[in-house]
Amino acid sequence: MEDTFFLWEMQPDEFEVPVLNQSDFTEYRRPTQEFHPNNHSISLSNPSNMNKRMIEFLRVISTGRSENRESKNDRCYRHMINERARRDKQRQNFEALRSMLPTKIKNEKISIVQAATSYLQDLEKLKVGLQKRNSELEERLTAKECQSLDTTKKIRLRVCCPSSAINSMLGVLRCLKSMDMETRTIQSQFSALEFSAILEIETQMEAETVEKAIQSSLMEAERNLAIGFLEGEEGNYSSEQWYYTS
Repeated sequence: MEDTFFLWEMQPDEFEVPVLNQSDFTEYRRPTQEFHPNNHSISLSNPSNMNKRMIEFLRVISTGRSENRESKNDRCYRHMINERARRDKQRQNFEALRSMLPTKIKNEKISIVQAATSYLQDLEKLKVGLQKRNSELEERLTAKECQSLDTTKKIRLRVCCPSSAINSMLGVLRCLKSMDMETRTIQSQFSALEFSAILEIETQMEAETVEKAIQSSLMEAERNLAIGFLEGEEGNYSSEQWYYTS
């Protein structure tokens, strides 16, 4: 204990204290990169213009933000214009569709769509009916054409020693007209000994039946001509006899 105290008393009253750094600031150094509007770093080459350059930097930032804001506003405006044009076009289409409907309906999209759907369904049913009727008519027309090919008949006529070939031909035509037959072709030959003709006609009757009917008509015409001729001869004979007696 005494030794310790002795050593303490032997030490000097003053001793050296280490010197501490009296300032927390470091030495100022100039940056090597200058300020540019497109660069985010700030030039410190001229400390007196620090505030001015800072203001310019903030102005550049605000200008970029305003440009972004304006571009966004432009997009919104264009979208609004396009949407308005689309709705206007849609309204015109609904108006045109409403004007084409046969009945008057409310100017509502749902009513117009429902009426148009019903109208299209009716048109589809009408289309099916018309197609069916068209098919039936085509079948009838085809059957009629095939039938018309079978209705063409060829008839041969012959009269020996005809009184008049012209009267015979007229008798044939009158007979065909009375029987309501359509003549396609007529080939005839006249002579003092014979009258012959080949007729091609349209009829549903048998060719033999028609031929017999026309032949009978010709024979009857010949008889009538012969009777008329004989009566004429007798009249001339009686008049001559009366003239002779008188």
